[in-house]
Amino acid sequence: MSAFVSRPVGTSSPSRSTAIWPYLGIFGIALLGAWLRLDQFSYQVVTDDEWHALHQLIANSPSQFMRSFGTADYSIPLAGLYWLEAHWFGLSEFGMRWPMLASGLAILILFPLWALPRFGWRVAAAFALLLAISPLLINYSREARPYAITLFLSYLAHYAFWRFWATDPAGWRWGALYGLCASLAVWLHLLSLPFVTVPFILAGWQTLAAERGARVARVRRLLWLAVPTTLLMALLILPPMVSDPNALLNKSGSDMPNWDTYLGVLHTWLGTPSLPAVTVCILFALFGVSSLWREGQLIRGVLLGLLLTYMAVLISRPAWVHNPLTFGRYLLPAVVVLLLAVALGMARMAQYVEFRMGRLIAVPVVLLPFVFLLLQTPLLKTMRKPDSYSLHSVFQVDYRKKPGGVRETMRERIPLSPWWETLSRLPPESVLIAVAPYQYFSPKWDAPRWEKLGKQRVIPGFLTGFCLTRRDGEAPDDVRFVLRNAVHLGDDMELRTKHVGMVVFQKPYLVVHNNERVWMGADVGQCLPLLRNKFGAPVYEDDKIVAFSLRNPDLAHAQ
Repeated sequence: MSAFVSRPVGTSSPSRSTAIWPYLGIFGIALLGAWLRLDQFSYQVVTDDEWHALHQLIANSPSQFMRSFGTADYSIPLAGLYWLEAHWFGLSEFGMRWPMLASGLAILILFPLWALPRFGWRVAAAFALLLAISPLLINYSREARPYAITLFLSYLAHYAFWRFWATDPAGWRWGALYGLCASLAVWLHLLSLPFVTVPFILAGWQTLAAERGARVARVRRLLWLAVPTTLLMALLILPPMVSDPNALLNKSGSDMPNWDTYLGVLHTWLGTPSLPAVTVCILFALFGVSSLWREGQLIRGVLLGLLLTYMAVLISRPAWVHNPLTFGRYLLPAVVVLLLAVALGMARMAQYVEFRMGRLIAVPVVLLPFVFLLLQTPLLKTMRKPDSYSLHSVFQVDYRKKPGGVRETMRERIPLSPWWETLSRLPPESVLIAVAPYQYFSPKWDAPRWEKLGKQRVIPGFLTGFCLTRRDGEAPDDVRFVLRNAVHLGDDMELRTKHVGMVVFQKPYLVVHNNERVWMGADVGQCLPLLRNKFGAPVYEDDKIVAFSLRNPDLAHAQ
């Protein structure tokens, strides 16, 4: 890291910039980021908003879900892809998440490679490392939601536009790439529209400022790209807007960001619960923002795109936007700019400190952001083994340790049987446990705590096809759905092939919220007698759970 301070920011030695070792360094950091994204990737249970698209596949035909944005947010092209996979070879968790994983891995490599010739290898390496360890980017690379894809496509659209604008006559290839990326990003997530179309504003401003002779050619060039791109976007997003306008209207005019949102989103983007870590990173980012601004059109277009997206959020007021995580993903491209500014600030700060105090002092100074971010990283909690629920809201909804958060609320509302802790006396991950009834809304599903206490993997046990015809958060027992991290309790073959060792039924429990009394699990109360009939006498039972062993009755008495 001492070499970090040996050269001005934004300059690059030709001999070094063409050497292979900076590329090997970036590739090595990308491997670290890939390992963090792939850690227990195959274990992750489908949860929360990932079910929105699955519910569409279960309840509707393509002619229905392709013509509506839905009352619960789902991405139309992802739902279409899932439908194809379901009917070709069966839809699995990997089938749902591979596009996000591919986009997340591409970001790890391509974004630092873009920074390398512009800011030098030191900034590019720091930028690559910040991207690699970002909990938010890791989360969205693993979650079956469109945000990692739209982030990648949106930046690729900006890059392709400016290559198109600067390249003639071969620029049409870049123009076509821009049109495809921008249109697909908007189709995946409608609020990407302001961000991906903002280069036209900057290019139009340049056109107005150009000499009369060049103005006509530039207008023609802009129209050459704007017309087909607009037509393609209209072809993709107008049918659902016209067919079901209420789907969007019902989700707007709901909430507004507040001061807690703005503070919380900094913790979300930087991926830390620590206020000192946020403070240090913001100071470094402010120190590097001038170098970032001088980069030119692409960065200025990104910043203007973020401003227009923010204005669109304030105007549309989408539901839950007061939540830092929701607000943060609407402005997700800001993460990349923020982390790049931090990396630039590290380099500038190191130069300044070296000049004033010497290189020996500069090295620990430049490491401060990494030290602060890693000391309390949320990754430490999601990387424990086993962890089938790194996407659970207890880990992701807010990185801050706030009173009354998801974790505290779950512990207050969901009763915990002492039996779970006795499982820790068994070898870790020695028994796979299926629990019913599954609650796909994660604050109602305490599996992260069960896994932590028992050190055994926990998967949902679906009751659909056994004692229920259909239930939200459960896939039908047919060839269209081949979820690896769930099991249908009525399917003996599936129980055997997935090596399920125990089945646990959580008894209904009372929750009082806003003076309302709700019996959680009351809708499946009729299933317990059928489970007793199927699996025989339980090996453990208390007022909270009933546990059945499929192999060894002694599992219930691990103590």
